[in-house]
Amino acid sequence: MNLAALLRILQARWLTIAGLTLIAVVVAGVVTFQTPKSYTAATELIIDGKGHDPISGESLPARMLSGYIATQADIIRSRNVANKVIDQLNLAEDPALQPEFRASSTEALPSRAWLLNFLRKGLTVAPQRDSSVLSISFKARNPELAARIADAFAQAYIQTNLELRIEPAKQITQWYDLQLETLRENLMDRQNALAAYQEEHGIIATTDRLDLETSKLTELSSMLLAVQGQRLDEQSRSKQLDGSKPGALPEHVLTNPQVQKISDELSKAQARRAEVGAQVGSNHPMYRQAQREVEALQTQLQRTLNQVGGILRSSVELSQSREEQLKAEVAAQKEYVLQLNRSRNQLTLLRQEVDNAQAAYDAALARASQTKLESRIALTDVAILNTAAVPTKPTEPKPALNLLIATVLGLLLGTAVALCWEWIDRRVRSGDELEASLGIPVLAYIPLERNWPKREIK
Repeated sequence: MNLAALLRILQARWLTIAGLTLIAVVVAGVVTFQTPKSYTAATELIIDGKGHDPISGESLPARMLSGYIATQADIIRSRNVANKVIDQLNLAEDPALQPEFRASSTEALPSRAWLLNFLRKGLTVAPQRDSSVLSISFKARNPELAARIADAFAQAYIQTNLELRIEPAKQITQWYDLQLETLRENLMDRQNALAAYQEEHGIIATTDRLDLETSKLTELSSMLLAVQGQRLDEQSRSKQLDGSKPGALPEHVLTNPQVQKISDELSKAQARRAEVGAQVGSNHPMYRQAQREVEALQTQLQRTLNQVGGILRSSVELSQSREEQLKAEVAAQKEYVLQLNRSRNQLTLLRQEVDNAQAAYDAALARASQTKLESRIALTDVAILNTAAVPTKPTEPKPALNLLIATVLGLLLGTAVALCWEWIDRRVRSGDELEASLGIPVLAYIPLERNWPKREIK
């Protein structure tokens, strides 16, 4: 079938096509004018995706605008927001809603489920393209009701958005309050442990005490070294004195003033004795007198040497005693310094624990104060840009669009019926079709003329 044949079929069946098209238009008109009018009101919100922290004043990181606005649109469609709208407007008893409710139910008052379904069907949330503006539209038979519900959805969404911000902050604040009690008790335990340790060891200030005791230990060690040196020197002198011969006295003994004086007198007495012996002989009384002087001086010198030796031995014993005493003092001082050092290390550890507990408590207290302020700040990043205006023209039904669609559908249906009818009742409508069907040429055809002149029959 070519285009010419199709046009001839449509021309032959035009009454069928026109009739079905007319029927479709009439039905569409009847349905359109019998359909109740619906009005759509829209409220526009602006969402600030980039804000500032109201507590610290710092800029918050930019949110992903498309995902964030899509999330906010889902929040608006949520049952939580719808329940707030129902309670806010008291829709169950709103007289403007009764006509729509009575058209679908016979109960006295609409149920919560019916109201939620009504709000879900009439609500439309449409984010603006490449913008942070969000449009909330609601469709209802009553234009004023549509405007009120659209504005109520905006208010309920802002309230829900605020609750979603405040409730987590309140929960965190309660958690921080519990943690602060634990941290406070921990801090007090650490401080009490530090105070008890200081009281037990009598520690008032360890900053200078350890240095002072260390200096004292160094001084005692120096004194011990000095006493040990002195003791060794005196032992050496005593040994030299004990092992010396009468004519070979140690130098430190010869330098003694008393020994030196007696030695000089002894030398003079020996010289006089030798001189007297040379003059008068060894049996002379003068020689014997000189001999007695020499012996007396020798005895005095020996006695003096014994005294010097006794003094040296006493000094050595005293040095040894002093050395032992200093060794005990150095050992005790060393142990005391080590104890102080251990106490300081323990004290430092306890103070670090106190400082850490204080830092943890301060940080938790600061964060708890911040979250407490956040839970009390009634701020949100959503604002109403345009409230819903009461619509004056219905959005549904649309007579022109419905009639146009009915006309197109009627033409398509009429064409389909005409083609089906032609397929059932096949006819030859041109010479070309006859030639194609029979395979023989057409010699002549009689034109169809309705206005031929009538001939009289004689």
